[in-house]
Amino acid sequence: MNYGPASKYYDLFGSKDDIGFYKELAVRHGRKALELGVGTGRVAIELAKAKVEVWGIDSSAYMLNVARQKLRKENASVRKRVVLKLGDMRSFKLGETFPFIYIAGSTFEHCITKKDQNNCLTSVYEALEDQGTLAFDISQPNLVQPTSSWWIDRKALNKNEEVVRTIFSRRNPQTNLVSVNLFFDVYHRGELKKRYHEYGEALLSFKDDIEAMLKNVGFKLKEVYGNFDKSAYTKAGEKAVFVVTKS
Repeated sequence: MNYGPASKYYDLFGSKDDIGFYKELAVRHGRKALELGVGTGRVAIELAKAKVEVWGIDSSAYMLNVARQKLRKENASVRKRVVLKLGDMRSFKLGETFPFIYIAGSTFEHCITKKDQNNCLTSVYEALEDQGTLAFDISQPNLVQPTSSWWIDRKALNKNEEVVRTIFSRRNPQTNLVSVNLFFDVYHRGELKKRYHEYGEALLSFKDDIEAMLKNVGFKLKEVYGNFDKSAYTKAGEKAVFVVTKS
């Protein structure tokens, strides 16, 4: 995704169902974490409130600006626990190692080639402490659903304004590469005032393929869940949530 000026509206539509899962792991693993694709700080700021030191990298300056604006509203103790940097999750060197690294919001899918995925996991492996933990989630390819889909949702900004988000996606059935067009329409008292368009691609991967890549990089598989409530993984489920360690 290009994640441009519409980044300021992403939190309107953001999920919260994964925050508890990543927070529990971060607290358990030394209260120091690195988030790849930190975005608007949706997860990182909540971890900082739980007294976790969080470093976050993102390739979008727009997203990082939103995160910094949100941080300014937090107290000093939360602000000092968050370090934000512009960077690429496929190739980063921070001069630090971490006991816990996570990739929330299916962000790993923005590695749209096998080489991208391998480079990302290798960079994570090098940044993890010995016996450190990596956790991330991906969407499962659904080969039964149509290859094209669209949906609309809307959220109020205030009593006079609302944002309508429209998403068009198309999956290549041969490669499982998904192209995504997002439109954010801003209305004031029912009148369209501004439209933002963003485009991106995501690669859907099968659980077994990701497991094989993780093992090839050097990770040891601990758990694969079907969701953030730690329910059992099933092939028919929508998600796979991985927890692995640096062996």
